[in-house]
This record gives sequence, C-alpha cells and structure tokens, in this order.
Amino acid sequence: MHAWRRWKMGHRTTPDQHRDFYRRHLRGETYQEIADSAGVCKECVRYWCRRQRDGGGPQNTYRREPRGLLSQFHPRVRYCVLRLRLEHPRWGPNRIRAALGKRRSLKGMSLPSDPAIGRYLHQWPRFRRQPRQQISRERPKQPTEVHQRWQIDFKVDLTLNNGTLIHLHTVRDPVGEACIGAYVYAVEKARTKSRKVTIPEVQRTLRSCFAHWGTLPDELQTDGEPALIGQAQDAFPSPFSLWLKGLGMEHLVIRAGKATDNAEVERCHRTIHDYAIVGHEQASLAELQRILDESVHALNYELSSRAEGCQGRPPITAHPELEQPRHPFSPEHELALFDLRRVDAYLASFTWQRKVGAMGQITLGGRHQYYCVGRRYARKEVLVRFDPSDRHFVFFSVDHPDTELSRRPARDMDVADLTGLATWPSNLGPQQLPLPLFITEGVNC
Repeated sequence: MHAWRRWKMGHRTTPDQHRDFYRRHLRGETYQEIADSAGVCKECVRYWCRRQRDGGGPQNTYRREPRGLLSQFHPRVRYCVLRLRLEHPRWGPNRIRAALGKRRSLKGMSLPSDPAIGRYLHQWPRFRRQPRQQISRERPKQPTEVHQRWQIDFKVDLTLNNGTLIHLHTVRDPVGEACIGAYVYAVEKARTKSRKVTIPEVQRTLRSCFAHWGTLPDELQTDGEPALIGQAQDAFPSPFSLWLKGLGMEHLVIRAGKATDNAEVERCHRTIHDYAIVGHEQASLAELQRILDESVHALNYELSSRAEGCQGRPPITAHPELEQPRHPFSPEHELALFDLRRVDAYLASFTWQRKVGAMGQITLGGRHQYYCVGRRYARKEVLVRFDPSDRHFVFFSVDHPDTELSRRPARDMDVADLTGLATWPSNLGPQQLPLPLFITEGVNC
C-alpha cells in the first residue's frame, strides 16, 4: 500500500485542501513543497493535483459509505419483513419470504433470500434466538463409604465385525474401587445417527447390578445424558430421577463438560473396553455379554488392581465390605421398596415458573407434557407447585403467588409409569386363586 493511502486511512484531507494543492501547483510550487507546508505526504498532493488536471473533482470519492442490510430492496419490503415477524414471532426467514411472495403490495418487486432476511432480523436482539440457560451445578462431594455412591457412564456406537452397533454401560463404586457391572445393548442406526441411551436400558443395567450385589446404593452419579436428566435448562426432575427417588436414592449429576467428575467410571470404561471388547468384535451380543460378565468377575475377585486403596490386591480382598449389602435388595421386592410418597415430597419441594402459551397451556416434564391453565392467562407468567395431598399441579399468579388460578392432576407419575413394572390393581378385593389340579396315579385328589 502506498504511503499516501496509509496516511489517508487515518487522516482525511478536505476538498478545500485539494483545490489549494492544485492552485499552488499551477503557480509553480512543487509537490514536495506543498506537502511540507500542508503536513501531508507528497503522494497525496500529487494524486489530487493530477486528478483535477485530468478533469476530476476535488471531492473524496474513494470512501464508500456503508449500506444497511436490505438497503438495495424497496423500503416496503423491509417494512413487510418486520411486520410479519412481529405478527408471527415464531416464523423463520423461509416462512417470512413465502408470505412476502403472496403480498399484493410487493407484486413485481425483488425479494431478499432467506439468509438475507435472517441477517436483517438479527440486527435487533428481540428477534434473536435466546441461548438456553444451563443449570449451574457444583462438583459432587466425594463419597467416603462402600456402596454409598455408584457411578454410571456409557460408551456409545461401538461397532462389531458384523456391523452391529452397541452401547456399553459401565457401573463403578469409587470407594470400593470395583466394577459393579458392565452390560451391552444393540442399537439400530436411524438415518444419519443412532439413538441415544434410553431409560429402560439404564434401569435394566442398574437392576442387574442391584440384584448381583443384593443392595441399593445411597446415590447414583451420572453425566448430563438428556434421557436421564431431562431438559438441561429446566429444573423439572426427569422420570429417571423420580424412579431413583422412589427407591430412596439420590441422583447426582456432574458439571457440564467436566468428565473428571466421573473419573473413576471413565477409567473403568477404558479398562473394560480394552479387556473384554477389543479382540472379541466377532462375537455375538450374547457371547459378548458372557465375556463381559467373566471379565468383571476376574477384575473384582482374581486380578490385582492398580487402584490406590487396593495396594495390588483384588478389590474384593481390599474392600470385603463390598459383599455386605448397604440397603438389601431383591428384584421381586422392587415394587414394595418403591415409595411414591418420597416422589411426592420431592416434587413438592420445587416451584417452577412457566409462560402460558397462546392456547392457555404450559409444559411440565417434557416437550409434549401439556397442562391447561386457561386461555384467559395466555402469554402470562405463572408459578407451578405440586400438591402431594391429591397429586395435582397447582398454578399461581406470579404477581399474587398465593392466588390459585387452577389445578390439574399429574399425569404419567404413578408407580407403573416411573418403574415400568406392572402393579397389582388397587381396586380389587380379596380374590380366590385357583389351585392346580394334580392327577397322580395311585393318589386320590
């Protein structure tokens, strides 16, 4: 870049100066003399003198004033874009452009593209998509006793030789320094990505671990898997958390992006994967699960452990309390152990705030869990609380927190919904069960 151009970018000369440069040069002054007296560079003086000599004007034409977004379109187009967005806050650029093409007032006019409409609207903060507010969490405190806390984690989309995709679930006790269990599940790849971890699979994994060790832990620690915690920006507990609460366990969630909070199970993941999965990719799913069961037994009972507390011994030898149930459990007694009153008391400790939609509805516990508040409260903010006495969600005004607006019965929160197990009907009276008729030779029945 020439020196005069660098100088111009920081200090602009005026048209009057340009005329003076040319008059002085016509009187016989050199470019350098004019530049020294004006405090500019010689190239600047020469440029404006030659420009006017060749018929150009002294005006600054090299600077292009910035144009606004959609400035090349008719003002009526910009007006209609803003009006459509204000009338329909959830319309995207493609829908707005389609509506522009149907307006008689814009017939024959050039219309902007979808990205141009998006950039135009993005100028105003009210039209921008608001970032989701993540719930801030603290690092869970370290456990101190065996079976106080279990950690669970998942390694997804592992591929076997036959093309089968599998998910690996691993559970570990960080104090007992033992692998509690490892289980694999086949998954189907849908379109471009496979499905994520599901609650029934995680429940199946944990029930197998509960049954194998004959105990329930006090706490279960997971990462922010969407299926397990629900919507990250919403404080409403997920069905998985409520299932754990009904069994008397606390659901702990590590900090977002901090895998080191789950360091023990992450390391166990790698050990199990390298020890049991690698080299057995040709095995069927059933064979692979058998290999995993044998590997977990060997790691806990036979092989020396590098964990600090084991000091080179197998985990069971170093921590014999692993075989002592903390909260005895057997699979057939899960429904008896599950207490819905714990769930209700837990829900009653929350207060949620929601904005009522245009149809007078809000969502609780999921995108499709709608509860009707009433159309007269549309577009207003309400508070939501859970009443354990009749298991209803109660809606209150934000401005008057003690004024009840309406109440609706809670849905999908019964024992069968949260456990996935069939319960005995409560409306049946005493029943006479039929006895089987055995006919044995020589025996009168």
